[in-house]
Amino acid sequence: MAAIANEGGDAVKRILILVNTEKPAASEAAAGLTPWIAGRAVVETLGLGDTAIQTAADLVVVLGGDGSILKAARMLAGREIPVLGINMGKLGYLAEFTSQEFCDKFDMIVAGKAPVTRRMMLSVRCERAGVKPTEYLALNDVLLSGGDRHRMVAVSAAIDGEPVTTYYGDGVLVATPTGSTAYCLAAGGPLLMPGLEAMAVVPVCPHSLTHRPIVVRPDRQIVLESCGLQREALCIVDGQEMVRMARGDRISVRRAESAFLTVQNPDRRPFETLREKLSWGQVPRYG
Repeated sequence: MAAIANEGGDAVKRILILVNTEKPAASEAAAGLTPWIAGRAVVETLGLGDTAIQTAADLVVVLGGDGSILKAARMLAGREIPVLGINMGKLGYLAEFTSQEFCDKFDMIVAGKAPVTRRMMLSVRCERAGVKPTEYLALNDVLLSGGDRHRMVAVSAAIDGEPVTTYYGDGVLVATPTGSTAYCLAAGGPLLMPGLEAMAVVPVCPHSLTHRPIVVRPDRQIVLESCGLQREALCIVDGQEMVRMARGDRISVRRAESAFLTVQNPDRRPFETLREKLSWGQVPRYG
């Protein structure tokens, strides 16, 4: 775990605000925060989009929710700039701050004293017959699933060229520790602590009593291939990018060269967030 600092080791001087303009609360917050920050640092405001950006900012503040932070990760395109999330969504697992908490801790943050976690990302390469391969960055996960008809799909898996097994079900998910509390959790995968470097391979609704999730070292390459009777398949990156695949097409997944840096709220702890946001470990409510 590190603290915020720019390349010269100085405190934060430039701040980029990325706003999810589809959320009225985010736009309203930006209208109030932008002039407030402008009196304390150089500030620029942009709307969230699908295009990679170049910025000289020392800190990126995202106004939205967890999905907004996933989009921001792709916009930064591997640039290791600390990202702070202000929650304007529902769960807010990655977006750890409220607007008031951000203002209260602003001096600590720009002084470089706020804790920063390096989060592993995935490099995803989609290889399709007759089409130039396409590559994506994923902060949460990548899924190879059945197509629009949502029929059972067969997915063969290999790690560093060694065949693992063929899964039959709704698909196969490869998740980072960050993504382990997202779709991975819903699919019965393991919880991995933030900052850990590993990949979870999780079958989604497997038509088998023996297929279970496995955790893979970060220096391995995982290859998933659609291999059954199902002619179509989908590769879905972070639940936001979708690539249509066909039988015989495959995706290669490995640790990305760059990491995603998140500014942590010093008043929150990982297990506290699990208990508060996901009701983790709470006893059942009987009668």
